[in-house]
Amino acid sequence: MHASTVAFETPTGWHAVVLTGRSGAGKSELALELMAMGARLVADDQTRLMFDGTTLVADAPASIRGMIEMRGMGLLHAAPLSLVRVSVLVNLELTETARFPQCRSTCILGVQVPTLHKVESRAFAAALRQYVLHRSWLGQDDPEMTGAPRGM
Repeated sequence: MHASTVAFETPTGWHAVVLTGRSGAGKSELALELMAMGARLVADDQTRLMFDGTTLVADAPASIRGMIEMRGMGLLHAAPLSLVRVSVLVNLELTETARFPQCRSTCILGVQVPTLHKVESRAFAAALRQYVLHRSWLGQDDPEMTGAPRGM
């Protein structure tokens, strides 16, 4: 999949954020912001997604493992993770306009993955981190709990 992926360590293990979008959409930039907040690199620009029998997992092709590109700086190296459970997909092609968006999911290899759209806010990376940490802690990353959290 044309995507960059990072993961956060949570009380229930590592949980991946898959960032999709065209070239130049900001996948690597957002991945680097999330890494600055404690995420670890899984893959940049190309992510292998596999169904392991119980869940969807992400990995990097061997040729790019441990590398992330930043335009204007070139390739940067990072200690990568492998075979990490996917918790959310972020579509950077679409911008969220709703204050409390409807729940969305994308079916990948038969697994419904909660799906978010890009939010035009400096706090977007911090909100994604909180989203992953909150969902995994509450056990809300199972197939029955898809999509973004709704308003109060």
